[in-house]
Amino acid sequence: MAQRIITATLLTAAAGWVMGCMLMLGQSKSDYNYVMRGETELSNARLRGADLVNASLEEANLSNADLSGANLQGANLIGANLRGAILEGANLTGAQLNGANLTWADLRKANLKNANLSKARLVRVNLARCDLQNIRLKGAVLSRSNLAGADLAGINLNGADLMGANLAGTNLEGADLGSAVLSWSSLRNANLQKANLAGAQLDNGDLNGATMVWTNLEGANMKDSSLRNAKLEGSRLKGADLSGADLMGTVLNQTNLSDARLQHANLIGATMRDANCHKANLQGANLNSADLSKANLDDAVIENAEFTNADLDHARINLKWKKYFERLRVRNYETIRWVN
Repeated sequence: MAQRIITATLLTAAAGWVMGCMLMLGQSKSDYNYVMRGETELSNARLRGADLVNASLEEANLSNADLSGANLQGANLIGANLRGAILEGANLTGAQLNGANLTWADLRKANLKNANLSKARLVRVNLARCDLQNIRLKGAVLSRSNLAGADLAGINLNGADLMGANLAGTNLEGADLGSAVLSWSSLRNANLQKANLAGAQLDNGDLNGATMVWTNLEGANMKDSSLRNAKLEGSRLKGADLSGADLMGTVLNQTNLSDARLQHANLIGATMRDANCHKANLQGANLNSADLSKANLDDAVIENAEFTNADLDHARINLKWKKYFERLRVRNYETIRWVN
């Protein structure tokens, strides 16, 4: 009898210790039970470290819930409200978050591999140091979010809202950002090689040092953006708006700038060898010390543009500008190819 009493006492103590550990971890047994019963009103729930693999939480209200370290692998969170939720270190591998609201959510160090966040709201979300491999973000709203240093190579962000987002150092090689909104965003030192940015809004952006080799920027709005020392070799900028942009020291060799708007742009020291500037508007632009050798300036608008010490070796320029260039101090004036 005494032995049974001792055993029962020990079991009770052990159960109490386990429950205490659960509470110490921040997980509420009642909140977990609500989830298991299919409840969807879970705002402020304490589910830290909870096992929610393949959980059905479609359109659930998890605003301000603590899901840090939780296992949500394969969970259905379509249309869920996760505004202000803590998901630090959570496992969201393969989770369905289509149309979910994650505004102000804390996703630091979260695993989002293969997660679907199409059309989700991720306003002011910190995604730094997250695993974003094969993540889907088409049509997502990521304005003012932090994606610095993320690997998003080949991702589909067509039409996404990234206004004011921090994408510094991000790898976006081969990504589809067509018609995306990136106004006031930072893409400093980002890799955008072979990416599609046709029709994208990049005005007032920080693209200093970015790599945009063979990138499609046709019709993009890059007005008043800073692209100092950026690399745009072979890029397509036909019809792009670069008026007022800072392109000092930028590499633009073999780029297609036909019909581009470059009014009052800063192109001091830019390298534009073999660039196609046919019908480009360079009115008031500063091209001092720029390398325009073999560039095509046929039918370009160059009123009030500055070319002091610019290299025009074998550049194609309309004959009507000959007297204009006679007055300028340019290099290799004698090799300019004058065209009617």
